[in-house]
Amino acid sequence: MNTSFYSGLSGLSAYASALNIVGNNLANINTTGFKASDVSFEDLVTRTFGGVATNGAGNPMQVGLGTLPNSISGIFSQGSIMSSGDATNVALEGNGFFVVGNTNQDRFFTRAGNFFFNNDGYLVSPSGQYVLGYTTKDANNNIITSGPLEQIFLPSNTVSDPQATTFFQVFSNLDVRTVAGTTYSASTTIYDSKGAPHTLTITFTHNGLNGAGNDEWAYSASIPDADTATGAAGSGILGAGTLEFDAAGALLTPAANVPFTTPAFANGAGALTFDWDLYDDNNVAIITGYPIPSTTSATNTDGYPPGNLSSVIIDSDGIIEGVFSNGQVEQMAQLAIAQFNNPKGLMRLGQNLFGETNASGNSSIGVANTGGRGTIIGSALESSNVDMATEFTRMLVFQRGYQANSKTITTADTITQTALTLVR
Repeated sequence: MNTSFYSGLSGLSAYASALNIVGNNLANINTTGFKASDVSFEDLVTRTFGGVATNGAGNPMQVGLGTLPNSISGIFSQGSIMSSGDATNVALEGNGFFVVGNTNQDRFFTRAGNFFFNNDGYLVSPSGQYVLGYTTKDANNNIITSGPLEQIFLPSNTVSDPQATTFFQVFSNLDVRTVAGTTYSASTTIYDSKGAPHTLTITFTHNGLNGAGNDEWAYSASIPDADTATGAAGSGILGAGTLEFDAAGALLTPAANVPFTTPAFANGAGALTFDWDLYDDNNVAIITGYPIPSTTSATNTDGYPPGNLSSVIIDSDGIIEGVFSNGQVEQMAQLAIAQFNNPKGLMRLGQNLFGETNASGNSSIGVANTGGRGTIIGSALESSNVDMATEFTRMLVFQRGYQANSKTITTADTITQTALTLVR
């Protein structure tokens, strides 16, 4: 008789645990990156009925002793991706996990990508864990995704280094209809080794037709005299020469780019050598001599000044790019992504964190879009994968199971009371 009491009690305990799991799932229905849990049951050991192992047909005669949860495992299906508008928020679409922690020995894993830069300039999770990744760059300024993981550090006062000008281009037309002596000027900006800007002016003077019957223009390149170290009159003149156009208005000479060298600058920057590119990458001249008004449609140079960090962008590979006020976009770091042979074996640690166990296997750490680790969506977050309708259905099933087991206990109690009344 006592067996029915304990079988019913085991059922009450098992279904109470199952309802706790459903309650936890529903409580985290809006938790970023949360993964729901599921429960399954198994029967307890059985005993032979009345001490007889088999019946006349040889079949076992056994009575079960109840049930208990045999597995509580995570459901790692993909959650919905929701745009957040925050540049430091990231969502993973796939099987990977973000890596957070303090050191390489103190690592945790999460699907919640609601990261932000703290007051010290480190990328952290809401619980204060450092987001780990790769920050070392090669000679081409690309992130090296090997070696130990590092804390991602990007202070707001990060500066993009300047680049001195190595070439400039002026996309111009010089009007062949003008009389000899007519001048036309085009200006662009060049940058010295400190990133300071200087106005470069090309002055064209129409010479008319030369001895070969081709249209000819003289040119002179200069920067302001005050920009040079000496400041003397004429110190800013960089060079002069002539341009010759054929009968179709195409540039004949110079047949190659023209080099210029500046004197040292007044701000302490050294002399600068750069090219005036007269031809594009297809060796087509970008200066013409057509019978239309002289004009400059565009200028181009590879130099730029230093710039302050304006914002960040995180791409699908997890590369964090800094956008600077000088228009440059530079790779600053790359998020590390981990995957596991058995993610259901991970230990839940709270605060949206998981820890690896022997059951999960060791983490395989790399970057997004490699090794099946999934892809990253910037300015977005992964929602909880809890399905409300499923959880409510499971709640009803577990509730009825709890009621049935409680009925078993009350029925066994009634039978016991009936047996006790036999002695009256």
